[in-house]
Amino acid sequence: MYIMKKFYLYLIVFLMIGLNTFANENIINSIKIEGTQRIDTETVVSYSEASLGDIYTEDLGNLILKRLFETNLFSNIQISYSENTLKIILKENPTINLVKFEGNSKIKDEDLLIEISLKERSVYSRSKVKKDIERMLTLYQRSGRLSSEINPKIETLDNNRVNLIYEITESDITKVSNIIILGNDVFSSSKIKSSMKTKEKTFLRFLSSADNYDPDKLEYDKQLITQFYNNNGYPDFKITSSIAQLKSNTNNFEIIINVNEGKKYNFGEISVESTLKKMNADAVADVLPMKKGELFDRSKINKSIEELKEWAQSEGYTFIDIITNLNDNNELNQIDVKLIINEGPRVYVNNINIAGNTRTVDKVIRREISLTEGDAYNKYSIIYSKDAIRALNFFSKVDIQEVKTSFPDKINLEINVDEKNTGEASIGAGYSSATAASLQLGLRENNFLGKGQKVKFETSLADTRTTYDLSITEPYLNNKSLSLTGKLYSNFNDPTSANYEIEDLGFGLSTNFPLSLNRYIEIRYSLFTSKIKADSNATSYENALAGTDTVSTLGYSLSFDRRNSRYKPSKGFNLILNQDLAGLGGNSYYYKNSIEFNLYKRLSDNFISALKFQAGNINGYNGKYSPLSSNFKLGGKKLRGFKSGKVGPKLGNSYTGAQYYYLTSLETNIDLNIDAFDITSTFFIDFGSVWGLENPAYVSIDDEHEVRSSIGLNLNWDSAIGPINIIYAQILKYNKNDTTDNLYFDIGYNF
Repeated sequence: MYIMKKFYLYLIVFLMIGLNTFANENIINSIKIEGTQRIDTETVVSYSEASLGDIYTEDLGNLILKRLFETNLFSNIQISYSENTLKIILKENPTINLVKFEGNSKIKDEDLLIEISLKERSVYSRSKVKKDIERMLTLYQRSGRLSSEINPKIETLDNNRVNLIYEITESDITKVSNIIILGNDVFSSSKIKSSMKTKEKTFLRFLSSADNYDPDKLEYDKQLITQFYNNNGYPDFKITSSIAQLKSNTNNFEIIINVNEGKKYNFGEISVESTLKKMNADAVADVLPMKKGELFDRSKINKSIEELKEWAQSEGYTFIDIITNLNDNNELNQIDVKLIINEGPRVYVNNINIAGNTRTVDKVIRREISLTEGDAYNKYSIIYSKDAIRALNFFSKVDIQEVKTSFPDKINLEINVDEKNTGEASIGAGYSSATAASLQLGLRENNFLGKGQKVKFETSLADTRTTYDLSITEPYLNNKSLSLTGKLYSNFNDPTSANYEIEDLGFGLSTNFPLSLNRYIEIRYSLFTSKIKADSNATSYENALAGTDTVSTLGYSLSFDRRNSRYKPSKGFNLILNQDLAGLGGNSYYYKNSIEFNLYKRLSDNFISALKFQAGNINGYNGKYSPLSSNFKLGGKKLRGFKSGKVGPKLGNSYTGAQYYYLTSLETNIDLNIDAFDITSTFFIDFGSVWGLENPAYVSIDDEHEVRSSIGLNLNWDSAIGPINIIYAQILKYNKNDTTDNLYFDIGYNF
């Protein structure tokens, strides 16, 4: 026994000495890097994560090889170990000198460049090229060109540089010729297809992309069909299969969708349980949009949850948790709904990250966000911030995602935006049977240099009138919520049927800042001269108009905004009060008041109504009368269907404007089923009047009050060349002296 123990002891000592000797022989005492050109050897060692003193093994060598390849910096890597030296031989990937696209005519180079990650002066990588091709093909797929092909080609240059060329073969647009719905008994196929974004090819859709085949859009359509059934009493609806097959000898797809409609249900018992002290569960349940016995509608459940959140937050509960319990009663074909409200845990904002703003600087977006890092999470603040960013009108899409972090009480806000063209060259034209044509030209940049500054130049050209208007706005002066606007204005008017000419010239300054969350004030000053020069054959009344008025005015606007959105309001109101006083210099003395009120109300899920009212008065003081150039005028966008400024009191062919005015508009969006063409439509009724001249020299002018009114349709089309606005108005009531303008349109070309 003693001999055996001694044998085992010697064996252990021998093995330990052997292993120690082996370990000493495989220790990395030095690291040698060969083949680098641009990359420092220290950087290579850092990427490899190898250190002096490590024991080299085959597994470690493979791990180092994997780490270096993952950097996408090297096209070839060799690793060897000898005499305690780790040797790494590298061949660097070349740098990209130039990226070119060949064969593309349907998608512009700049649109493709947005999709790729490999740009000029970046390091070439085969894996990145493959991913870039996939993103570009996705772009072609969204435009309906499913069979497009992209092949990369490399041109080798000196100094380890390459030109990367994408050879593109663009296919024709693949259309959807037919959509077949099977298994539907309750709703017709046409009704189901009307809920889809994908449309069948027709002659009238040659300007639309709705009939392009896109598998991603088809997946979204399946969600829309399911939502349509769920909102119309069929919560068990399912799509059992969907097939898209290419019709033989054509470039058209046929889509076949099989559905299982399920049973029809009504709402059963509706109940609310609340652990919040300030919320009475029974009172809350009575005002919810879903009622017992009504057709089951899942959208009403979602709307109820949103209303409960609004109610809770109005009572001071920022963090709430709502649990929805649905219980089927198959015998009565009813679904009982119970909403359980609990106070949720507090959550704070960890980081706010912004992506997608290739042109707009970060601070322009951040200053519109009402939350900062470290603030308590507030859903209303996020909604308000999203609305404020959209209201900038710099982006075609604004998305704010709440991303969980490793901390249970913290979230990150990921803000993703898609830039859109903010410059606009506009062309406006008007025509009516009562007047000649006119032309308006304009250049506008709403995001100058990506800093949110606004620059505008507009001119109006006609046979008898020329105007120029230039303005510059800095919305955040010294990074504070304080805007500053400067304006220059020039107008020359020589009416053909009047024996005088008018020349106006002036400038203005204004500043705007908030008083509270929904109250704002603007303070402004303007100075302009209005010179009327009578001809030699002018009448006594026209001579009475002659002279030069120098008008120096100081004024303010106070606004109250209780709308639910500044971007596209659907409820609430805003009120604006304006007052201006002339006489702080110059030779004109008057005070001017006006009020504007807009009320919005949602009539249904698809219809939003608006009531808009404005009125004003102007009166002289200090023994003076207000000049005609400062009078109120109607027409154009103020009283649609009438020529701008050509309503009310008139002398010869010259409209003087008047002391008093009011304008009321009733509007609602209308459903013309032309959303596939990106056209929005509004039905309107306008009525108003402008009247009253206090100067007795104009006693012969008819300035009596008389209502004017019009009814019409306003179409806005976001076309490929820019926004197109068309107004058709039917005049209901007018004065014989008014100039009507039944059809108005303007075209803006974005850049």
